Amino acid sequence: MSDVTTETTEAQVERLVREYSQSAPQEGPLSPRLSLRDDLAIESLTLVSLAVQLGSELGVDVVDVGLELGDVKTLGDLVRVARGISDARSV
Repeated sequence: MSDVTTETTEAQVERLVREYSQSAPQEGPLSPRLSLRDDLAIESLTLVSLAVQLGSELGVDVVDVGLELGDVKTLGDLVRVARGISDARSV
């Protein structure tokens, strides 16, 4: 029997953002419009670490898939990237 969780991509990203953020609210869902930098205090290097962890959890090497984080500004952008990572895994 598999030990893989059924956590959605959105829930997985939100969980990691809460772990890596210095200022994410601990209650309630996070808005996709939240700025990673301004609202959640996630700086560039932290975002890279978060993306590497996300890739690891999804079973994808983010370096191998050529993940670009330059346009990732909001939580919604990060969810979109996570979906792309997840899609890369199934290819």
